[in-house]
Amino acid sequence: MTSVDLALLRRSDAIRGVGVILAASLMFGSMAVCVRLATAEMPALQVAFVRFVGSLAVLLAATRGRNLQPRPGNLRRLVLRGLLGAGAISLYYLGIGWAGAGLATLLQCTYPVSTAVIATTLMGEPFSWRIGVALGLNLLGVLVIVGPGGAGGGQVTLGCAAALGSSILAGGAVATARHLRASENAALITTYFMAVGAVLTAPSLLSGVSLPSPALLLALAGVVLTSVAGQWLLHHGLGFTSATQGSVAAATSVLTAAGLEAVTLGSSLGPHLLLGSLLMFAAIALASRSG
Repeated sequence: MTSVDLALLRRSDAIRGVGVILAASLMFGSMAVCVRLATAEMPALQVAFVRFVGSLAVLLAATRGRNLQPRPGNLRRLVLRGLLGAGAISLYYLGIGWAGAGLATLLQCTYPVSTAVIATTLMGEPFSWRIGVALGLNLLGVLVIVGPGGAGGGQVTLGCAAALGSSILAGGAVATARHLRASENAALITTYFMAVGAVLTAPSLLSGVSLPSPALLLALAGVVLTSVAGQWLLHHGLGFTSATQGSVAAATSVLTAAGLEAVTLGSSLGPHLLLGSLLMFAAIALASRSG
């Protein structure tokens, strides 16, 4: 196989990976709105616990508990990915409860920057001019959407801070997952992530659990199903593209979250969101050409 053939194969894999992760972003955006609905009746960390436990049950049923033995040396990395991811999800859900699905998702979606820093400095991923411009467009899109009139005060400010903290942890989680995909399959990585997350968020039940309403049960079911589908698709897609490219694609979940929140809860989209979303999609186009 010639060098040209190899380059075309890598480009094809990158496009395939980005396509899969774009599908994951739709799931994550839908999940954010389900979380917003659920946190109206249940504390955010308890919603996160239900997400982890429910997703773990779905994965174990789908795999029948088979082929879950990691390769030698990978257990610590799987636990690290779980710790980073669980921390990111917990802060993200708190952010959604305080600031809303659209705004919290938007700020959380700055994680391509931390992903790129970790992936290029610690994992040896190449950093091209296209990736640099893509990251700039991603951040510019965020700044446009949360610019004048974007955020409020009080709980909204706390929600924004939680979402930004989530974005930093998410960057490490995505980079670690990309490293693991070199030797492990998506189902195994996702299963360990959900198991670690369930353990970490279990103490949230100590504050007591109220009898759920039918609306809450429906919202929690949506959280679980969109979460497990989105997480598996993300991990699968990371097997074909770089951590930075994948994170830029996954960050478009903000458009789904804001759009669905506008439809279901009457939130306003506004020109800031539309312009910012265009900038983020332009970032994807550039990043996917850097393979």
